[in-house]
Amino acid sequence: MDLREHFDRAVDDDPGADPGVMAQAAIVRGGQVRRRRRQVAGAAGGVLAVLGIVAGLNLPSQAEPEVTVAAAMRPAAAASCTVDPVEKDATDVALLLTEDASAREKSELAAALDQDPRVGTVLFESRAAAYEKFRQLWADSPDFVASVSLQQLPESFRVRLADPARFTAFERDFARRDGVQDIVGRVCPVSAAVGGVR
Repeated sequence: MDLREHFDRAVDDDPGADPGVMAQAAIVRGGQVRRRRRQVAGAAGGVLAVLGIVAGLNLPSQAEPEVTVAAAMRPAAAASCTVDPVEKDATDVALLLTEDASAREKSELAAALDQDPRVGTVLFESRAAAYEKFRQLWADSPDFVASVSLQQLPESFRVRLADPARFTAFERDFARRDGVQDIVGRVCPVSAAVGGVR
């Protein structure tokens, strides 16, 4: 039996009821229910947003956060640099290489960086050097260190730009080159390590 049949039966059982009045009352009540549902949904959404913001804060918690390999691979910012990567005006850049970057690709990248007038200083970090830094950084988590192999850490070029205003163009140009997996820019003082990483 559908809703219309229920309504007709209810009206038939009450001889004094005016179907038009009953229909209007049902419409009004339905509108109130819908508004109430939206309010509850809005309040629930607000609560979830607040919980998300609180969770996003680095508040101390009882349980240690799970460390993932992907999070550990992200170059740790030098203490005096911006923690999060920036999209413009970076002073320092880390060019992370693909796992299978060939010797030819690395050589071509090194030559391009040496010849680029936007580059002030460039250093190369081998996989072995990256792994040693990783081991030192995560020394208090030996099980995690044991779960990551040397091959999982990328080689990289660390760059200090001559002019931070040219970072956007630099990033665009080098992101297209063979062997480059990711480019991470940070704002650092001159005293920071080249590339803005530990």
